[in-house]
Amino acid sequence: MHIAAKKVVPTFMGTVPPAVILAAGEGNRLNGVNGGSPKPLTPVLGLTLLERAILSCKEVGVMEFYVVIGYRSHIIVPYLSALEQRLSVLIQPVENPNWREGNGSSALSAAPYISSSFFLLMCDHLFDPAILRLLLTAGTNTTDCWLAVDRHTERVFDLDDATKVILNRDVIVGIGKEKTSFDAVDTGIFLCQPSLFDALEVAKDMGRHSLSAGIVELIKGREFRAVTIGERFWFDVDTPKSLGSAKRSLLQSLSKPDEDGFVSRYLNRPLSRRISEILVRTPISPNGISLISFAVAIIGAIMFCLGGYIWTMLAGLVIQLSSIVDGCDGEVARLKFQSSKFGGWFDTILDRYADTAIVVGVSFGYWLAHPHAAVWLGAIFALTGFIMASYTKKEFVIRYQSNPPGGLFGKLIKRDVRIFAIMLGAIVNLPYEAMLLAGFLSHIGIGLMLIKGHRQTI
Repeated sequence: MHIAAKKVVPTFMGTVPPAVILAAGEGNRLNGVNGGSPKPLTPVLGLTLLERAILSCKEVGVMEFYVVIGYRSHIIVPYLSALEQRLSVLIQPVENPNWREGNGSSALSAAPYISSSFFLLMCDHLFDPAILRLLLTAGTNTTDCWLAVDRHTERVFDLDDATKVILNRDVIVGIGKEKTSFDAVDTGIFLCQPSLFDALEVAKDMGRHSLSAGIVELIKGREFRAVTIGERFWFDVDTPKSLGSAKRSLLQSLSKPDEDGFVSRYLNRPLSRRISEILVRTPISPNGISLISFAVAIIGAIMFCLGGYIWTMLAGLVIQLSSIVDGCDGEVARLKFQSSKFGGWFDTILDRYADTAIVVGVSFGYWLAHPHAAVWLGAIFALTGFIMASYTKKEFVIRYQSNPPGGLFGKLIKRDVRIFAIMLGAIVNLPYEAMLLAGFLSHIGIGLMLIKGHRQTI
């Protein structure tokens, strides 16, 4: 099969370089879990391995891709064509007829297309796009090749099969799977110069066709350096066990320790991740999930209006379900690279409408048994606290460019906690009282933010 070459256009001149993605191998160790598809098309939480690699690059501005293919390329080429149209990027398939020789041979196949710096990636590696930003920062105004390395070797899924790296500060002085003493592990994420192709040619002339063999030649000239990725996520998917572990790690990475309240961290997030794992396999968009969460909250609010213990208890459980589902929109957006400014804004607006509906529902149900005007004064007090807590936090960040007060009160005024409090109140048939308590805590939190803001102004 012959694939026509496209004109080479240097792209990394102070902007974002193109990416070369190696996707030529057979990947026979994944047979049986990918439905008979080539390894690059193995699905992982709603996206294929290859699409995840491309979208991770697109997150940092990469728009030009050279995908090296070999095994069952006749299946991958039309997939890439469809992907190119859907993602609005340039994807050039690069066929390597000698793909069985090794990944160095595949990397060398891209040489005719590249005349400037480029990312080099493996299609079966999942990673945090922030790693590419680290490489871009390190590679600015240098002529060296860079490799992202992980010093946390204890978290590597299959350390025996990993490529080990020996470092002298940030200079790579040794690399290979056979190393017994090493400093870090190769993540398979590179920022390279065309000099890599010269090194691969030298290695090829000596009968060595692996990518590591080319890197060894660069090491001899001290042209290869390392960037440490810190706590950032990456995963090499080679076997059914590693695929399962990669999915679990991806789902675990959805947590937001700095943003989640107590209830989100210990109850909502573990449950929402399970729901999101199902939702990513459907065509439902993150905004659609936001609407579902909102609809569930409205149903709960209506059930509160009906009065009576059974309806009140069920209403509490329903609004807690809406709070759990409310976390799924962001999780699915991150898993499928569909996050957007509008999506976050849309979700925030729906949350405020849902909060209003819940307060009205709880108050109306309570008013049926206690028909006094004071009931609605309490409702206004609570609702003002809920809405102003959210507004005040956002305004604090905008005006002071710092986080609002944290600590216990910072957690207690979060939406997940107040919904959970109302749910507990509903179970013991005291939803109105629980709502008032949550509103009181919200006003206290607002006061603490005002005090902190005033102190920063003085």
